[in-house]
Amino acid sequence: MTFVTMGLLIAGAVAMAVPVLIHLLSRQRRRPIEWAAMRFLLEALRKHRRRLQIEQLLLLAVRCLILLLLGAALARPFLESAGLLEGGGARVVYLVIDNGLASGVRGDTERPQRTALAASIDTAVQIVESLGPGDRVGVITAARPAMGVVVPPSGDHRAIVELLRGIEPAEAPTDLAAALPLLNRALEEASGERVVAYLLSEFRAGSAPLEATLPRIVSGDASAPVLLAAEAVQRMAPNVQVVSVEPLRGLVLAGGEEGTGQVTVELARCGGELPRDVSRVRLVGEGLPPVEPKTVQWSPGQLAAQVDFVVNLAGRGDGGISLAAAIDDDALAADNTRHTTLLSRNKVRALLLDRRSFGTDPEIDRLRAGQWIQRALQPSDRSPIDVVEVDPAALDTVDVRGADVVVATRPDLLTGRGWDVLRSFVNDGGLLLVTPPGGSNVHPWTTRLTETLGLPWRIDLEVAEPPVPLILANEQPASELMRLISADLADLARPVTVARVLPVDPQQARGATIVAFADGSPLVIAGSPRASDDFGDTPGGQGLVVYLATSLDLGWTNLPAQPLMVPLVHELLKQGIGLIRTSQRYSVGEQPALGLGAAAASLQDPRGQTIAINATGLPEVALGRSGLYGVFDHGKQRIGSVAVNIDTAAGRTDPQDPAAVTEWLGKSGGWVTFDSDDPAAALRTAESGAPLAALLLMAVLALIVIETALARWFSHAHRLGAAGGITVSDEMAEAAAMAPHGH
Repeated sequence: MTFVTMGLLIAGAVAMAVPVLIHLLSRQRRRPIEWAAMRFLLEALRKHRRRLQIEQLLLLAVRCLILLLLGAALARPFLESAGLLEGGGARVVYLVIDNGLASGVRGDTERPQRTALAASIDTAVQIVESLGPGDRVGVITAARPAMGVVVPPSGDHRAIVELLRGIEPAEAPTDLAAALPLLNRALEEASGERVVAYLLSEFRAGSAPLEATLPRIVSGDASAPVLLAAEAVQRMAPNVQVVSVEPLRGLVLAGGEEGTGQVTVELARCGGELPRDVSRVRLVGEGLPPVEPKTVQWSPGQLAAQVDFVVNLAGRGDGGISLAAAIDDDALAADNTRHTTLLSRNKVRALLLDRRSFGTDPEIDRLRAGQWIQRALQPSDRSPIDVVEVDPAALDTVDVRGADVVVATRPDLLTGRGWDVLRSFVNDGGLLLVTPPGGSNVHPWTTRLTETLGLPWRIDLEVAEPPVPLILANEQPASELMRLISADLADLARPVTVARVLPVDPQQARGATIVAFADGSPLVIAGSPRASDDFGDTPGGQGLVVYLATSLDLGWTNLPAQPLMVPLVHELLKQGIGLIRTSQRYSVGEQPALGLGAAAASLQDPRGQTIAINATGLPEVALGRSGLYGVFDHGKQRIGSVAVNIDTAAGRTDPQDPAAVTEWLGKSGGWVTFDSDDPAAALRTAESGAPLAALLLMAVLALIVIETALARWFSHAHRLGAAGGITVSDEMAEAAAMAPHGH
């Protein structure tokens, strides 16, 4: 036990003065009176006086040192806090707090409204309050982005407790893989000190993904710090999440059937044993007419469900439409709402890159690919697509400004500047449709396409002419781009034949096949510069590139003259634009590439905080809350909005096996579980005053033994005469000299 009191130090100092006072008082003598035999004793005294003085001073010093060390041992924390025992073994305690999304789960049987984080904070406060004045505390939070809140550690325990009480559950995932390296660096800075690290979490599935690998933070040597982790809880916490809000079309065109759409809301359940339950689902949107809520009847153990809403989104003009699906509060409120945005257009703006023609239209069998595309995009005067034709050799940034899609039927005519313009257009979230030109057999532009746009494709340089025209597969791959015509796609594809093709190597083309030939090779492939296998996983801010492996020329294929032509081109454009919009999914805790274009200068989060957007399109700080973020230009005018949602995987409340969690943590260091009822127990086994105080007490015991031996030795009572008689000691001689003379 450590004694923290000024009184013990004062008592030790006072006690040290007692031997000195006794020594000084003993030096007061009576006036000596000489007697007959005194001259012999005085002679002996003169010979041994110096040795006697040294012996007395040595004995006095030993006795004073005993009292001084005893007081210092008991009052060590006071001395250390005063700087008199610098670095004398004080502890450094680091608290790694899981404040991620899952830490907001409620449902404690004793305190139902208390969150898991609140329980961790109570434990942390208990640990801090058990520390001595010389101990220092550091705090690291694990919600993404992980932060060293108090690094280096502080000795102001009161301020630490206030800071801990102010931590709230974040909406971002727990990121222990980033928090542990922060702890590791802090431990390196505390090298040579005694360190205890606490990891405070419930280790639910959302906080501790056991399939992930944690970085190793310490070596297994003897100087490694003490690593203590809370035990994984086993309490069930049934929770319902809104995992997606998916409109049938991400692009809403004004008027008619184009403005009415289906919205599918998907729910998921987690948290252990799942009983029979009911969830009420609401769909709301800015300016959206009231929508009747839907009810989900959960069966015991049921994990997923979905409901469909039909809403009228027409008449919104150019801009964005925001939707939000919500359910009633449950164990974890943060994942009960999810947002999405749709793009609303009066007209789709399409830019056609083709060499301009003048005069009357040629015969139908002599139409170029660009002319077939223009006819398909505008089959009537009521078409919702406006087409602007631009010479590819003169393409400039001004041309693509305001365009939703660029169709390049003559990519061979693009200059280097033109390819750079297309790269910026796609990076800013644009849709690019590319077809081979019909008048060439060799196509070196394909290399420029894949390299400039960063596409993971390999397109042949030479045209292939199979001996028998290729036909389309009877069963086409499932694709979001073709979802609305998927029921009729097989019938529409049956009469299509392709005599010439500029093929994509299916082994080298990482992308989604939209329309396939009978041999499985792609006729239409789509992908993003940064997508891996599916354009539907396009990172936020990236556009979409669609490649048609044949020229829309009757010398290559009969597709332009078949019924499939118009719905194919319209769905590629409409669904492509909509999917780009809905695939721009941003999660709380990230700093994604927004791809909002050069006009976007800042964001405004749901609480009204402004976040600057840098020149590369990245927000200056991580997105900290879910909801709708306003997008503002340099003139502080609102130009749009983006939806930011929680990562549903981070909200999984399933309890996990404590042994599995311990094994998982053990791969990063020597973590052991502490007693949740007495978290400070481990600290008492390594008290801050124990090492030095123990040494001081051992020194006191040794000095007592030495003092006893010296006192006996300096008394000379043990000396015997050479002939077996008793020799008069020097003390006796001195006493005799001081004795009064008698008669």
